[in-house]
Amino acid sequence: MALNSGSYEGIIADTYDIWFSGDSFEDTDFYEKMLTEVPGRALEIGCGTGRLLLPYLQKGLDVEGVDPSSEMLDLCRDKGRQRGVAPVLYEQYMQDLNLPGTYKTIFIPLASFMLVIDREEAIRALELMYNHLEEGGQVIIPLFIPREQLSSPRKEWTVRRVGQRNDGAEIVLNQASDIAFNEQVQTNWNRYEIYKDGLMLESAFTTSKLRWYYKHEFKMMLEHIGFTDVAIYGNYSCSTVTDDQSFMIFRARK
Repeated sequence: MALNSGSYEGIIADTYDIWFSGDSFEDTDFYEKMLTEVPGRALEIGCGTGRLLLPYLQKGLDVEGVDPSSEMLDLCRDKGRQRGVAPVLYEQYMQDLNLPGTYKTIFIPLASFMLVIDREEAIRALELMYNHLEEGGQVIIPLFIPREQLSSPRKEWTVRRVGQRNDGAEIVLNQASDIAFNEQVQTNWNRYEIYKDGLMLESAFTTSKLRWYYKHEFKMMLEHIGFTDVAIYGNYSCSTVTDDQSFMIFRARK
């Protein structure tokens, strides 16, 4: 039984593409629209195995990727070779971002910014993104507030995802969670189970934490760094966020 503490290695990397397979997702057209509206080189933070990055490269968009997981990046390179593209990839945490160039767009899909738990590190990550943007460039950061867990934390195990590997094995992801309300931190316990022919082949426990932010709180953080023209969308169709929505996309300019 493998133990893990939130890193995207091992069973998480191996099973990621089971949950996120294909070339089109809910956010695919949205980020492509954002990239074409502000032409120039872009950086995807948390690119993982290339869910968005590789299809964009195949379309001729100039996008590079950064991710802290060496295993995820290796998978991205392998998938790139199969697709006939060679992604430019960097192995770094966003709070330690130190890349040789600057970008017109920096975007962080799937609310991955929330994985930066320490508040000082979160501020530093925003500062480093600002420094890596060209003048007039944009940053795009989706976030969410775990309202369901706030009202009723799922301390009991529930099935979150079920999928199948190429060898026919079934992957089951169970999850329980808890909330530290005043700290604005959600803790998730994840249990992966792999079954084949009625037998459990492998299991692994991982833990992960997410820090959420409220609308005006995060807007002030961006403005404190120096970002301007902060827009807040409530969905991938760019409608204005409303008070009853927990998902938000922040778009700001340097």
